[in-house]
Amino acid sequence: MKKQVYAYLHTHWDREWYRDKEDFNVRFLKVFDIVLDELKSGNAPFFYLDGQVVALLDYLKYRKERLQEILYFIKNKNLAIGPYFASADSYLVNFCSMLKNLDIGMKISSDFYQKEFIGYMSDIFGVSKSAFRALNLKNIDKALIWRGVNPVLIKNNCNFIKDNIKTTWLVQGYFNDFIHNNNVEGLSKYLDKISKYSPSCLLLPIGADHLGMLQNANDKINDINKKLENYEIILSSPFEYFSKVDYENKKAPEEFLDNSNTYILNGVYSARVYQKIKNAKIQNKLSRITEPLDFYLGQKYQKNIEFAYKTLIKNHAHDGIYGCSTDSVHRALDARFEKCDNLLSSIINNIKGDFKKEHGINGAIKNKAGLFNLSNKNNIKVIKIITPYKIENAQILDKKRAFEDSLLYDIYSIPVTEDIKTLYLQAVEISSNQRMSFNTVKIKKPEKNVKITLKSIENNEIKLEIKNKKIYITNFKQTFELKFTDIADEGDSYNFSPKGKYKKIDILKTEIEYNGQIQSCLKIYFSGFVLRVILDNHCEFLKFTVEIKNRKKNHKLQAVLLLNNNISKTISDDAWGIIERKIDYNYNVQNFMPVKRPYELKTNIYPMQNFVCANDAIIMTKGLNEYEIYKNELRVCLLRAIGTISNPKNKVRAIPAGPDLECLEAQCIRDVEADFAVAFGNYKKAYNLLDEFYENYIALEGQYAKEINIKFDEIPNNTFLYGINKGEKILYDFMKNK
Repeated sequence: MKKQVYAYLHTHWDREWYRDKEDFNVRFLKVFDIVLDELKSGNAPFFYLDGQVVALLDYLKYRKERLQEILYFIKNKNLAIGPYFASADSYLVNFCSMLKNLDIGMKISSDFYQKEFIGYMSDIFGVSKSAFRALNLKNIDKALIWRGVNPVLIKNNCNFIKDNIKTTWLVQGYFNDFIHNNNVEGLSKYLDKISKYSPSCLLLPIGADHLGMLQNANDKINDINKKLENYEIILSSPFEYFSKVDYENKKAPEEFLDNSNTYILNGVYSARVYQKIKNAKIQNKLSRITEPLDFYLGQKYQKNIEFAYKTLIKNHAHDGIYGCSTDSVHRALDARFEKCDNLLSSIINNIKGDFKKEHGINGAIKNKAGLFNLSNKNNIKVIKIITPYKIENAQILDKKRAFEDSLLYDIYSIPVTEDIKTLYLQAVEISSNQRMSFNTVKIKKPEKNVKITLKSIENNEIKLEIKNKKIYITNFKQTFELKFTDIADEGDSYNFSPKGKYKKIDILKTEIEYNGQIQSCLKIYFSGFVLRVILDNHCEFLKFTVEIKNRKKNHKLQAVLLLNNNISKTISDDAWGIIERKIDYNYNVQNFMPVKRPYELKTNIYPMQNFVCANDAIIMTKGLNEYEIYKNELRVCLLRAIGTISNPKNKVRAIPAGPDLECLEAQCIRDVEADFAVAFGNYKKAYNLLDEFYENYIALEGQYAKEINIKFDEIPNNTFLYGINKGEKILYDFMKNK
């Protein structure tokens, strides 16, 4: 008997990649016109629209007259959309963004009568454990994945249950155009490979990147079936395949990040790092500050916040956040980031203005402040606050000439030139306060606890010292060295390809930038960048701001922490919870270059959300998502400069992953500012420090009525706190999910 093959017609639709959105959208009008025409004529039974809805919304901007046809086909299960708003990465975006992507996508899909969903993750470059957690929370019980799967670890059966989700591995991926080209011999070999991992029947996607639908599909499949010796293709849908297959409940890997079978292209963790930094900061501002603040103060801006999420998630489409598109595409991403940031600032300032108007006491009271502690940390000790006057016992960090927010966001005020004042950014130490609450706090007289010289900066918890032009960090029990290295990169936006040796960058000079009562800063100069080392009186970590003036091409700059022992294991935060990875610390990719076709060399490069821990060392970052391990070195990428989307001569990947198009702006010939921090401890300590690192609070000048000290017992939907939950099982106190 011939083995049955359930095939579905589809196109994988990158909204923007090697052409910009509007260019691809004009192409999509042609592609989807044919889809609707073919379904209408009965030439095909079903079409799968890539697991997302944003492409359909783009189509309807220009084809509103076809809405009723679309609704009819979805209602009658000839067309499937969703559940995602956009097909997004699962390593470089946070869990709130993952859930909002599903929330928005499923709501829109249901409005189009789509009722059943598959977590369709066919082309993202590896699948995190958090992606399955998000599907679970949205009651989606099916998933399709491709990249990152090691067949041995799923016992050579492409159908298995992962976290209670029926999961099918697309053995040969979503890319198949043998049928378009009438290549029956090639198709037969392709099916043999899928059959090897498919005990009963096979699943065959028919389509590819931006490829038009196979026309007259019913007739063409009938003709091909006459020529296939071992298989019978049934034009159907992935939903029918799920109903026909037995799913084996067996232990599956926590994450799918293995490149032994398919490319995972991990150079995307560091390509165009300046955009990943923007993304991390805006995600935090949206999900950890703006959304909770609006929730607690009346939910006046929910629609604005939803618009911000939609705008941001468009940047999370995998070829966007990966940094592997043309320069014009990434300029569009920059514009969306700026739009989001400006919108969130406006929402926050309007909320602050309304709150101060309702609750604040008239007149400047310089020894009190209002604090929204939106963190999971009791007793924030130092806050920053902007006022048009100098506060007693404060340390001035910066000043500028500008309008006060109260003028800009008062609808009965029109600011004029005379209203421009000197505004002071000030650090103050404050009295006790509670997590997830509003507190009226007293500004305290600080007790200076930071000592600084041209060679050192320290408090009672941690110290940085320069000896013999080397930087050492100690907690007075153990000591690590911090250095910075640079290496030539012959790779592309998809894969780092090192050339030559890692060169240590020497210190040129140091200076004390400021020595304050609350905070101090040591400035260390290197060739090509400046390192600002910042320490507060009571802080348990050293904060580093790297100000890079990059003028070099094709290279990679890293911060490297030299630990006391070789690193055999790392723990980093995933979008949800932690991920523990075993490390072959002796592995050096340069020993195996150039790669043999058709493989991609494995590396010791991994993704992280906000931190990585190894051997009692913690590195926290804001948008520096890549770390690398070699022997006792914990390396974090600060910047990677490359000049092409896909280099066909890349020595770590044998086959191009995209077109060889020049992208000069990916060389990052610009000023880039990156933040990271170093502390001592384990992942539990890292979670406890993250809120402080991100400064998750809102401070208001003046005194506020005692009766409005609020403890936020109810928690907003789809928002999370950094912290340790019951029994330390998962390191989030996750907020309500309705």
